[in-house]
This record gives sequence, C-alpha cells and structure tokens, in this order.
Amino acid sequence: MNNVGSALAETFITDDTLTKDRARRIGLLRAVGWTGFTISTVFLLGYLVALFLVPNFPILLIAVDVVAMLAMLVVVRLLARGDFDVALLLCITSLTLILFMAVYFINGTMGPVVLTLPLIVLIAGQVGGRRYAYVTIAVHTVLYVAFVIAEALGVITPYQMPELGSRLIWVAIFIMAVAVMVVVNRQFATFVQASLSAARKREESLVAISQQAEAAALAERTAQQQALETAQQLQAVAQEYVAFLEHIAAGNYSASLDLSMVAERPNLPPELISLGEYIKTTVASLVTALDEAQRAQQTYTRQSWESLMQSRRTPAGYRYRADETDTVPEIEVDENAWLPPMTRTVRSKDVTVGTQELALPIASGTRAQLIGALGVRREQSEPWSEDELALVTTVTDQLAQTLENLRLLDETTRRAAREQMAGEIAGRIREAVEIEAVLERALSELGHAFAAERGTAYLTLSAQEEA
Repeated sequence: MNNVGSALAETFITDDTLTKDRARRIGLLRAVGWTGFTISTVFLLGYLVALFLVPNFPILLIAVDVVAMLAMLVVVRLLARGDFDVALLLCITSLTLILFMAVYFINGTMGPVVLTLPLIVLIAGQVGGRRYAYVTIAVHTVLYVAFVIAEALGVITPYQMPELGSRLIWVAIFIMAVAVMVVVNRQFATFVQASLSAARKREESLVAISQQAEAAALAERTAQQQALETAQQLQAVAQEYVAFLEHIAAGNYSASLDLSMVAERPNLPPELISLGEYIKTTVASLVTALDEAQRAQQTYTRQSWESLMQSRRTPAGYRYRADETDTVPEIEVDENAWLPPMTRTVRSKDVTVGTQELALPIASGTRAQLIGALGVRREQSEPWSEDELALVTTVTDQLAQTLENLRLLDETTRRAAREQMAGEIAGRIREAVEIEAVLERALSELGHAFAAERGTAYLTLSAQEEA
C-alpha cells in the first residue's frame, strides 16, 4: 500500500515537475530571443555609428546583424506556435554562425567577439540541457580550431577593426554579456524558487500520502484482524457441528447442539446459524426415524423369534454339567440352570460379573432385541481376568450372530416354501374353468394345506349390505 501510494505520488510530482521545467525552458528561450533581438539592435546601432566614423567599415557585418535580428524574431514566433525544439536549434545555430561571422570581421580569432562564444554554450545548456551544451562546445571547438589553423596558414585574413571600432564592440559585448547574465541569473533564481516550491509540495504530498498509507495500513490490519477472528470463530463453530455429527454417528443420540452459544459469537454470517438449525432439525428427524425403525425391527425380530421357537418347539435352555450337555424344558423349575446373574443380565441387557458366576446377554439383530442369556459358574472364587471376559464376550457375540443367521435362513426357507405352496395352490386353482370349481378348488387346497377341520367360501353381497 505504501509503495503504491509513493509511486503514484512520484508519478504525479514527476509529471508536474517536467511540465514546469519545460515551461521554464520555453520562458528562458523566449527571453534569449528577445534579448538577442535587443542586443542585435544595439550592435546594429553601433555598427551604423562605426559606419560613419570608421573608414572602410564592413557593410556585410551590418547585414549579418540584421539577419540575427530576424532570426531572433523567428525564434520567438516558433515558440508561440509551440515548436520548442526547432526554435532552440535555430537560435543556437544562428548565434553560432553570426558570432563566427563577427569573429572574421572583427580582429579574427584573437578579437573580442571570441569572448561571446561561452555565452552561447551557457544559453544552450540552460535551455536545451546538457546534451545541447556538449554539442555546442564541440561545434564551437571545431570551428574555432579551423579558424585558427586557416588564419595561421594565411587562408583567411580577418578584417582588422580600427581602435575606435574595437572599443565600441567591446562596449557592446560587455552590454550583451551583462544582459545575458541578468537573464540567466533571473531564470536560475526562478528555477531555484520553483524547485524549492516543488520540493515543498512534494514533501507535503509525501507527508499526506504517508498519512493516508498509514491509515490504509491500519485499516488493513484491522480488517485482517477481524478476518482472522471471524475465521477462528467459523472454525470453532464448524468444529462444534462436526463434533455433534460425530456423536450422532457414534450412536450417542442424546448429544445436543447449543445454537444459542453459536448465535452469541460476533461477526458470524446468519447463514451459519441457519445451517446449524438445519443440521439439528435434520439429525432430530433422522434420530426419530431411526428409533421408529429400531422399534419396528425389534418388534419384527421378537415376533420372528417367537414364531420360530413355537414352530420348532425349541427347549427353554441348555445346561452343562460334568462334561455333559442336556436340555432344560422350563428355566423357572431349575434354579441351578438359571443362574441369578442371568436375571440381572436380562433386566440390564449388560454383562454381569460375580465372584464365581458370569452372565452375558444374547442379543439379536441390532443388539436391541434380547433373545436369551448365557451363564457360567466355576468352583474357584477368583476374579475373572480380562482375557477370560474377552473370550466369553467374543463367543457370545458370535453365538448371537450365528443364531440370527440361522433364524434368517429358517425364515427364508419357510417363506420360500410358503411361496412355493401358494404357487402350487394358485396353479391348481387356475386349472378350473368355472366359478364354482374355482371356489371349490381353493377351499379344498387351503384345507389340505392347513389340515383344517372345516372351511367355508361364499359369493354374496347381502351380508356386506346388512353389516
């Protein structure tokens, strides 16, 4: 956040600084143009005076000065149109050519005009930047060296200005130098002031942005802290929901989900409370349906065992004594066969452990239906070890499972026999082609199947209407 704010601030400040620097350069070049026009005018006046006072004064020098005046006017015009680069190039080129032309006419390379060449470099650097300054220095150096060599070899013979003309030119150069320095110093002072103002604005902007960044960082930390707290609360609520469902899955149907405690947690979405209510309601419905199914299964299992025991006339129990096993017709008549711990086991449906006696329930199906009990008595009075208890429990569980499997097999066999018999009776009934024969065949077949003493079948509506 701080880096982004600083980057935006620097971009804004940089763009603003570049705009102001360009405005400064344009203003400085415009001042140079007008100053050059003014200096050229001053030189023109001096040349005109020298024309009358100095014999054989070069008229071409006056023409060059007029060209300089026109060039400066063109520079100002180009700036008004927004052609800064063209105006700068024209200004430096014009000043360079005009001054070197003046060098030729005014005492050559050792004349006073040479002193004005650094002023052009200064103007180029202030207006165009370091690149223009270096290029101008290079061009001036090449041209000056060429002039010196040509003058030394006698290729060029500079015009020797009379003493009066030289003094006038010195005065003009002094005025030009002062004017240029005034303009440059003024622009430099303006630039320094603008830079200080920009620096202050930048500092103020950075301070404001820093404050905003700190506020944003604080808000972000607060939001992160709230998000962390909310995530922790969500995790805690999810753990409560999962623990509740694990209790239910483990068969602990008495477990409850306290939604009032969940609702008191701050910053929780209402959908989470709705989810808890939905889970609680759904689990309650499932538990109710499971209880009903268990009761129905228990009733069905009990009825099935009762039907099996009645149909097979199974003995009430079996007893083991002296390596012999025999049946017990009635448990109540043989107290030695039905051990007292077995009574407690039947009532509690749990393992009963005594000093000498041990009793375990025999549960069928989902272990909800008790179908019997198994008791063991030994002569020595020793505590039952864990291995012994585990062994008896395992045997009892396998016994219960085996008995249940045999009951299911017997039930399946009887159902198959019943369906086979029903199919045979239905087949014989379908052999009849008359209503009377069908009734007679059905009644006869059912009588034979149940070994009934008598049976009756009527086709009548009057009995229903009277009822």
